[in-house]
Amino acid sequence: MFVAVDQNGEKQFAFDEDKNALRYLSAAKILYCPNCQKKVFFRGGPKRIHHFYHEPHVECSFVGEPETQEHLGGKLAIYNWLRKQYPNTFIALEYRITKTNQIADVYVDFGNGKRFAFEVQCAELTAETWLERRKLYRIAGIRDIWLFGTINYYKEINSNEIGEGELLLRLKYLQQTVNEKERNVYFIDVKNNLVKQIGQFFGLSYWTETRAVVKTQEISIDEMKIFQVPTPCKYVLGDQSSLARLHEYFSNRRKKAAEIWEQRKKENHLRLQRIQQKQQRIKKFEKYKRYLNNFSIQVVLQRMSHREQILFKRLVKEYNLSDTSFPGIFNIQMEDYEYIHTPYPLWQLLVFHKAIRHNYSKKQLIYSKYLFQDIKDQIRYNSRDSKEVATIIHSYLVLLEKCGFLDKRTLYRKYIHPFTIENNVLPIVDDKELNSFVALYFSEFNLLEIGWAEYYDTQVFIEVEEQKKLKKAVNRYQHLVINRMESPLHIEEGLIEWFQKAVLSQSIQLEKNEEEFLNDLVNLVQEGNFISQAIYDTFFALIEGKFN
Repeated sequence: MFVAVDQNGEKQFAFDEDKNALRYLSAAKILYCPNCQKKVFFRGGPKRIHHFYHEPHVECSFVGEPETQEHLGGKLAIYNWLRKQYPNTFIALEYRITKTNQIADVYVDFGNGKRFAFEVQCAELTAETWLERRKLYRIAGIRDIWLFGTINYYKEINSNEIGEGELLLRLKYLQQTVNEKERNVYFIDVKNNLVKQIGQFFGLSYWTETRAVVKTQEISIDEMKIFQVPTPCKYVLGDQSSLARLHEYFSNRRKKAAEIWEQRKKENHLRLQRIQQKQQRIKKFEKYKRYLNNFSIQVVLQRMSHREQILFKRLVKEYNLSDTSFPGIFNIQMEDYEYIHTPYPLWQLLVFHKAIRHNYSKKQLIYSKYLFQDIKDQIRYNSRDSKEVATIIHSYLVLLEKCGFLDKRTLYRKYIHPFTIENNVLPIVDDKELNSFVALYFSEFNLLEIGWAEYYDTQVFIEVEEQKKLKKAVNRYQHLVINRMESPLHIEEGLIEWFQKAVLSQSIQLEKNEEEFLNDLVNLVQEGNFISQAIYDTFFALIEGKFN
């Protein structure tokens, strides 16, 4: 310690020039500790910093850790620097903070609430203890600045793997915590009258848990000042050189922050766009479902030009279609369908009519490019969107393939893939719900299910239970297409029940395979599944055989 009081209560400083007077007072045992009021003694010499010390085993709050020559020299260097740099400021050595019962190594009060406590830490200290002492200084309204001794805390490690101007240091957990909180760490080199500054401000990256690659800033204590900076630590020590590096750091950080802010604005804008697009697609989906549920040929005609109305009426009459039997395969709302201005019931029916029902090609090959050329004069679209329109028509042919009307043919000598006709019979199902389900299944709102997720951004609109209903309807329609049936076959449940009663009354006898067939037929009818021509003919042949 550097401060003691005599019998008159006057302060005596260990670094005063009159050493003989201090030795006399020490020998007379009339020097006292300003904190515990117990006797202290003067000690010093040519190789030792002059200071006061307690008798062994004396209990005093000041005697918290052994005072090494490095610690004494560090306190004295900071005290002398402050007195020289800020001569009109209140500066005190070993000052007691009454509010928290702490003793600051060097205390400075600039007025206007700007108070600092400088701590020269040379002995081992845990990060937890440092955080607690830092918290107490905050409670007292004092800004604490810590300088660590180089003997225990500054350890350079030789390495050939670091860049020019960099050092590899062993940093204890305490210094890592200080850097995390303060963005920089100070080491005081008493012998060379320097403060070495490292930390996030100047560049610091960890190799291992305790080794860090750093760039150091050496500051002469005589040229050092206290600067205010816009960071959580608020104040830093430095000279003009370190201040320039700090300004560069803050400038880069502002630029980075501006970039991050702009990036976040863009991300938020895109997120809002995605939300709006999702909401719009949900509205679009609900509108499409209402359209299918309330489908009317007369309403569709109102959206057509006069020439389109004539063509659509002719096709509807030729295929004998009605509001309830209009095939869902001609009512598909596809992705990007807006490129074709003609309502999709007409152009999809026209594609089927030209490509499948009335295909005059000798090889029966269907090229989407040539098909587009064939029908482009009969549909409305913007001429600059012709490529998109041709793509939509090709995609629609793919859907006809998935439904069973077409098959894709690969020609190895050409980079085009035409379609061939598999089935040219159009099933007419007088069931509005089934037709709606078929259209919805192949629509732009079910791209994941039909295998187009890799080509478009997909969003799930259809719940699992509804999806099962759609799949069942599509399977039934595909069976009709594959079996080339113009309409589904029905077997009345009453007829089956009559036949079963005849079996139970033993008026007729069935073989084992006939019983199995009858049970399967009951399940098909009850579940509303597809009944093929073969099943239909077999049942009526069975009735005729048993009752004739």
